[in-house]
This record gives sequence, structure tokens and C-alpha cells, in this order.
Amino acid sequence: MLGRDFDSDDAEGLRGCAASPATAMTPGRSGRAAGIASRQVRAVAAGALIAGALACAAPSAASARELRLRYDVTVLGGVSLGEIEMTAMLDRAGYRIAVSTRPSRAAQLVGAAEQSGRVEGRWGRSGPEPRLYSANGSWRGRTYVSELHYPRGVPTIRRQEPSNEDREAVPPELIRGTVDSLSGVAGMLKKVAETESCDGSTAIYDGRRRSVAVMTSSAMVQLSGQGSLNGRALNCGFTVRTIAGFRHEDDREVAMRPLKGSVLIALREGGAFPLPLRFEVETRWFGTVAVQLAGPPVAAE
Repeated sequence: MLGRDFDSDDAEGLRGCAASPATAMTPGRSGRAAGIASRQVRAVAAGALIAGALACAAPSAASARELRLRYDVTVLGGVSLGEIEMTAMLDRAGYRIAVSTRPSRAAQLVGAAEQSGRVEGRWGRSGPEPRLYSANGSWRGRTYVSELHYPRGVPTIRRQEPSNEDREAVPPELIRGTVDSLSGVAGMLKKVAETESCDGSTAIYDGRRRSVAVMTSSAMVQLSGQGSLNGRALNCGFTVRTIAGFRHEDDREVAMRPLKGSVLIALREGGAFPLPLRFEVETRWFGTVAVQLAGPPVAAE
């Protein structure tokens, strides 16, 4: 499993992970079109944060060095949507991850904005156990902030701006046993390092939405032309779906529609965590969005 196990009610066709803290609708649009527009912006932001979380699993578990990585975000044809930068440290006891996304001008025209996420946690018996999680973003000058802590392992909102008054409340029974998106994906990378498989599911809660992520191993491939990363790599497919915490004005059919994607993960020797090379997610407006490693990891300053 990814992260903590979730109950059978979650498993019944539930798939999803939307990590973006900002979900405002574009002014001047309404109804189904606005829901689709907002959803595609969230898809790109969520994809960026997921890829950032994946990339954060690069440090060796033995050395526990803090590394910095950069990824380019593009659409078909090479049009830039921005970049992702992150620093991370993972060791046998726990993890610390920080991710930031910077949209290009083209992405800003359709509502994308800077986003960031940060988490600290440890490894428990059943997977990652976050201690503190925060996500920040902006939408047309308005700031969005979510901060969670986890007393006795229960996700608890410490700060939320704006409040969730414009959303349906997430039932308490759907909050228990969840982790944030960064912790969930870090747990998946730990699983890949230990089993060379990404099969599993994770229950996600970011303080606003409740989602479920499902990943499946699709193929083992041989990498070439990747320098020091040549060798075996695992292709994983995933679906993402939000199941609770919808805005009152959302088109429910659109908001619950699953997103699909894939990630190529380089397997590494010597106790190092796997390193994702490329992440792709399908979107309605942008087509296939790709998040590609722009260079080798470097030591963080």
C-alpha cells in the first residue's frame, strides 16, 4: 500500500490525488466550462507537485544528503508551462520535502500560479507518518494557505486561508488514516525501492479535498542515453480522483472525473531511492502535460 492503508469503502472504484491548494474558478466563466477550466489548472498543479514529490525520493537512504532537483513542465510540441524546483532529504528514519512550481507566462494566462508544498515526517509500520504539512498558492492575487499537523496521527487543520465555507465538509471518517500528497508519493517511492513495484493505493487529504490515488506497475524497461541513470527503470500508471470536499458551485460530474497519467522511475543501486525521470498526465485543455528531469540532482546549499 502507499502511505497508510485505507478501508474497503475507499477501495470501491476510488482513485485520485489533487494536491493543489488553489482551486478558484476563472472570472467570467460559469457552470460546466468553468469547472473544466479550474480542473485543468488543478491537473497541471497537481501533476507538478506529484512529480516534485517523486523527485524528492532521489537521495540515498544511507547518506541522507539533502538534494536539489529541477524539472521542466511542457505540453506536446515543447511549449513550456513552467518549472519545478525541490529540495529533499530522506533517510531510514524519516523524510523532509519542499516543492515549488513556477508557471510560464502561457500557463499564467489560463490561471496557473506559483504553488509550493512542504512536509516533514517519519516512517511508521504502515508507511509515512507526516508531522507537519503546508501548501501555499495564489489565484489572481489572492493567497491560499493550508497547514496541517497530525496529533496522534490524525490530520488536523492548523491554518486555512480562505476558509472552507465554499466547500462541502469532508466527513471525519474520510479524514482518518489519510496522509498528504507528498508523504503518499514518498511512501510509494520507498515501496519501489524495496519491492521494484509501485502497485498500491493511498488516501489523500490536503485540508480541503479528500482524494484517493491508485498506481499500478506497467512495465520494466532498459534505459539508454541517460548517462549515470542508464539501467533498469519502472513504468507506472496512475489514476487520480477527488471524492469529497467539492466546492458548492462545482460541476460534480467534471470534478469527480478521474485523471490518468504515468511516471518513468529509474531504479538505482547501492541503497539509493529510485529517481523519477518523466511524469505525464492527460488534461482536457493542455493535452498531455509532461514533467521531465532537467538535469542530475545536486547537493542543496
